[in-house]
Amino acid sequence: MFSWYVFTVHENNNIASSGRHPGIRVYGGRWKYLTFINLVMQMLFFGLCVVVDLIHVLLSKKSVASAFLVKLQDFFFTVLAFPVGTFVFTIFWCIYVYDRELVFPRVLDDIIPTWLNHAMVQPPPSLYYKHLTIIY
Repeated sequence: MFSWYVFTVHENNNIASSGRHPGIRVYGGRWKYLTFINLVMQMLFFGLCVVVDLIHVLLSKKSVASAFLVKLQDFFFTVLAFPVGTFVFTIFWCIYVYDRELVFPRVLDDIIPTWLNHAMVQPPPSLYYKHLTIIY
């Protein structure tokens, strides 16, 4: 998952560098969009998951570093990744169904590919519920 999020952030930034997106050149750039902030946060969370798994493989599970990283991963998931990811998913699609022009105007269809829009919003809830059932 980490590699998917790295790829998605990279593709999102390629759109930014093309200069075609109308909101890139104004105050805040991409960072004013909650979907982009969520995308970066998911990438950081799944990167932390990879680091925790590598530490578990390379070091003892009872090491201080391992225990700290597991606590950090649980904290990050509980406080940021799960609530924000679920909020962004729920609010985006509810508003999209109500009036698409409020969250993703049709003008952006030519700029942001459909797969990238779904990649920014869709995966978090399904991945979180899988994470919850596997880990906890």
